[in-house]
Amino acid sequence: MKCPQCSVSRRDFIKIAFGAGAFAFTPRLFLPRLSADEKPAKAKAVILLWMQGGPSQLDTFDPKPGAETGGPFKAIETRIEGATISEHLPRLAKLGDKISLVRTLNSRDPNHDTARYLLHTSYRVDSTVEHPHLGSLVAKELGVSDGGLPGCITVGSDSRVGSGYLTPDYAPLLIEKIDNPLEDLRLARGVNKFRLEDRESLLDKQNESFARDHQDARVEHQHEAYRRALSLIRSSHLKAFDISEENDETQKLYGSSPFGKACLMARRLVEEGVRLVEVTLADWDTHADNFNRSKALMGQLDAGMGGLIDDLSRRGSLKETLVVCMGEFGRTPRVNSNNGRDHFTRAFCAALAGGGIQGGLAVGRTNDLGTEVVERPVSVQDLFVTIYRQLGIDPSKQFTSQTGRPIRVVDGGEPVQELIS
Repeated sequence: MKCPQCSVSRRDFIKIAFGAGAFAFTPRLFLPRLSADEKPAKAKAVILLWMQGGPSQLDTFDPKPGAETGGPFKAIETRIEGATISEHLPRLAKLGDKISLVRTLNSRDPNHDTARYLLHTSYRVDSTVEHPHLGSLVAKELGVSDGGLPGCITVGSDSRVGSGYLTPDYAPLLIEKIDNPLEDLRLARGVNKFRLEDRESLLDKQNESFARDHQDARVEHQHEAYRRALSLIRSSHLKAFDISEENDETQKLYGSSPFGKACLMARRLVEEGVRLVEVTLADWDTHADNFNRSKALMGQLDAGMGGLIDDLSRRGSLKETLVVCMGEFGRTPRVNSNNGRDHFTRAFCAALAGGGIQGGLAVGRTNDLGTEVVERPVSVQDLFVTIYRQLGIDPSKQFTSQTGRPIRVVDGGEPVQELIS
């Protein structure tokens, strides 16, 4: 993944971070309150590893060695009962007792934009309603830190899914600069905290005057955005973004790629109370040169995800942090004329670890060519119901959409019981 490197002003940073609205903050509450008939939460946070472009399931988590569709990679044994994975994922193979695979996800949505929306919300694109990012809804339901950090952060790339029918307070914060994420939070030269307070006071007076003449919820959302931006600038938890505070041994666990660094940042952020951190590893859209490109990407994935699971485990926080690795779809078993694989929605993979998920399992089975599901299909809605259940969130809970109609957290779906320990 190429980490986007841009140079922006503080005003640009606030626009990027809070353009869709500010972040709502309540006192820190790690686990939600549940009604008497609900099961307690097992996870308090999610780290979503987003494989942008759609990785080939046949070259990663569901290899078919020797089959005409299998490709050149060898399959290696894992600590997942009866399952092999690609030879280019050796660290994940050794961590298989902590990881479970879903090999039969299916969606019937072959378009990047709409599939990305589906895999971030559990809903298909609907012109009448915008659905919230998974992290926005998790932050809304579980509450977020009182230390100035938002409830949902995306690192490396914009998922282009916002707070939806929730208030703009829950929109994800985008962090594009992985090597120096705090650059745009430093005060300008000549501005100390006293001058900043004077400017804030002046801004508040101007905003109050404007609000008196313009009675609109959007005005208050904009004002709240500025307040939350200033709160973020002053936050005592900003050190969570600085991975240089970690010792060399820990940094080496994750590898030197931008993706690995972002995974380490994600671990630090959830420890500071952020509810969901999304980390992107891009360039999986391998219509050409699939095998060379997938091999290089798997090297980054193996180090970053392997280091994350290893690190969370040794720190004792894997049990309360759910790690989910997935993309918008898979790739065709048939290799095309450009030595690539095209979009494939009938069967693709997700990998999950921690957060009370049972490790060491492979759920579902495809046929010998990987062209069809032959056992235990899993829908996107099933996967989301499972994730929400682990967080103690009722997937049948209803909210009110922008058009005023009731809408459920997830419309249908059943938990993948095999994964629930």
